[in-house]
Amino acid sequence: MNSRLRRLAICSFGFFASVARADPEIMVHEADLADRGEVVATLHANHTLRGSKIGNDGAWPVHRLTYLMAEFATGLAPGWEAGVHLPVMRGGVDGETSNSGAWGASAIMFRLKHIRHAGSGWFYGFNGEYDVNAGRYLSDPRSAEFRGIVGFDGETVRVTANPHLIWGWGHSGRSGSPDLNLDLKALYKVSQRFAWGAEAYTDGGRIDRLRPGEGDRTLYLVSEFQTRLGALHFGVGQGFKNTPERYLLKGVWSASF
Repeated sequence: MNSRLRRLAICSFGFFASVARADPEIMVHEADLADRGEVVATLHANHTLRGSKIGNDGAWPVHRLTYLMAEFATGLAPGWEAGVHLPVMRGGVDGETSNSGAWGASAIMFRLKHIRHAGSGWFYGFNGEYDVNAGRYLSDPRSAEFRGIVGFDGETVRVTANPHLIWGWGHSGRSGSPDLNLDLKALYKVSQRFAWGAEAYTDGGRIDRLRPGEGDRTLYLVSEFQTRLGALHFGVGQGFKNTPERYLLKGVWSASF
């Protein structure tokens, strides 16, 4: 099913010294939803080939850091879906707070998604998420995200935008103002089973201190396949400006039951 192709996240690899963290899930949320009673299982993978060798506020350094994340989602009612993410991470470098090759839990993430269809291929909605974070992953013990979803799904193209706000709590000295990001995706559908295109991820800074054009910028070339064993998503990316990840790869598998 084409809907499975839209449920894919990106695994990133990068190289720039930075205090910013890698992420077990980097994805543009689209109009895909699990049916009521259906369970969708997704496996995300993420590895940083080169990055900062110094951690930030106790978080593990991103150099050669690896993430694996299992995601399970199910439909609650027409237009509504709930999911849980269970990421783990593997340290890539010895440091004050990490050991190369050591594994540890990253977080537990809960989300609720709602989608409405406006006709002629247009859709809109939101995804809300609440996370409980391990210190090795993020200095904020708790965080939340509200992500808007708007897009168009036609016969040969699919275009989606995700403006979203991210809050973090529990870290002393952190501003209460949320971060403002904008993620974009455009795909060309070659066939029912194959599509390719691009994804862009941008960081606009905190709401009380916006810095348009100065934040992280990452561009991915992506491909999506539907196989007998589920949906596959692959891509290569590059970070621009001061983005922590400079060169990236990604891959995700997803299937429904």
